[in-house]
Amino acid sequence: MLPPEGVGRLKNASAIGGIGADGSMPRQMGVWTFRHLAEGLLRNIRRSGYSYDAAFRMYERSSGIDPTLRRTAYLAGRDFVSRYYTLVHAADSAGMRRDPRVLADLWIYYFGGGFLDEGERKRYSKKIARMAARGRLADLDELLDGLDRVGRISVELSYPRWLVNELVSAMGDEAAAMLRALNEEHRWLRVNLSLTDVDSAIEALRAEGLSVRKHERLEYMLRVVGYEGALSDLKAVAAGYVVPQDLGSALVAEELDEDDGILLDACSAPGGKAAIALMRRRSMILGCDLSRRRLAEESRLLRRWGLADHRLSLAVCDSTRLSLRRFDQSLLDAPCTNSGDVGRNPAVKLMLENRGIAARYARLQRALLRSVLRSTRELLVYSTCSILPEEGELIVQDLERAESRLGLPSGYWGVGNRIYPHIHDSGGFFVSRIRASAPAGAGRGSQLI
Repeated sequence: MLPPEGVGRLKNASAIGGIGADGSMPRQMGVWTFRHLAEGLLRNIRRSGYSYDAAFRMYERSSGIDPTLRRTAYLAGRDFVSRYYTLVHAADSAGMRRDPRVLADLWIYYFGGGFLDEGERKRYSKKIARMAARGRLADLDELLDGLDRVGRISVELSYPRWLVNELVSAMGDEAAAMLRALNEEHRWLRVNLSLTDVDSAIEALRAEGLSVRKHERLEYMLRVVGYEGALSDLKAVAAGYVVPQDLGSALVAEELDEDDGILLDACSAPGGKAAIALMRRRSMILGCDLSRRRLAEESRLLRRWGLADHRLSLAVCDSTRLSLRRFDQSLLDAPCTNSGDVGRNPAVKLMLENRGIAARYARLQRALLRSVLRSTRELLVYSTCSILPEEGELIVQDLERAESRLGLPSGYWGVGNRIYPHIHDSGGFFVSRIRASAPAGAGRGSQLI
């Protein structure tokens, strides 16, 4: 017997990946088409570490997708990837292998309604149920029976248990609210004030049928409301009048002091924070990045946004080994697990299956912070798009910190500050303003482990 559609705690968690049953999908997929897609997506993500969008494009190039099915395929695949840990638990509960095809079958059984041809799905689901060890599959709510608090959050919201355990230890009951909000895609547009003004940008978007809301503090940030299409297809985006950028990214850039001397942007690409810094400052900015390709893309984007500015210089350099003059301020938006970016890129969840990934990034973050602190006179703003304390609080806990310029909420255990998905309707970020010039006897970068 199939689980009834639209009921059950797991079914109601269906904002996973920001996908809702809005009735706008043009066609429903066949079961076999979906199985092939799901297997290809998992292969591309696991083998190559691709983002969801890159994995989908790679599958599309290699296997082809009927253009009339493309939107349905994209949304179905995204939902499948985002529910990975729920499906793994369902397979374990049914005595089935964690094989990609089995996980695809379980998604068809539990979550395929609305995406797949319903008659075909129901016929195939009967075969799936017979493959379970007991000859039947548990109802969705039964999958949560017998689990402790961490296990229930892990299965219901589809996150690795180790990550949920860390967040429950740091946040208590609030962890579930944050992870639920993180599953949603919070879509924001930054008005490019070098080419237009906020009101004109809003009018241009309305002409394309888009509804937006201004952020109460950063009026150049617009929240996209009720639009499921690709933002990159908008004429206003193509013209450079607005730029897709997460609110959290803008809040991080706003933590810099205004126009206080020369700024180092230590991991600059792809340039979103540098663009905001140029908007707020009159002084010079040096943007560094280890990747020549990413810097070239940043340069291209800045020109497109009308920001090919003499105040900004870009340089290929390793910010773990800086041998530059000391800058008045520095921004270090360090490479990280991107665990705060799950709503936009659900493939991150699969990368987090490896518990050691956060420790590897933390070593790099400490090396970057040591180096950039040595090159900074006054203030360093450190940030990561991560919800993990290893990449935030535990990195800066022994350094002298300044108050948040924007009054952002405290981080875990009162260390630094955080941008929370369930509070800010954004991705998850850690940010801390660090005093580079500590008082005599306090020590400096040597405080880092």
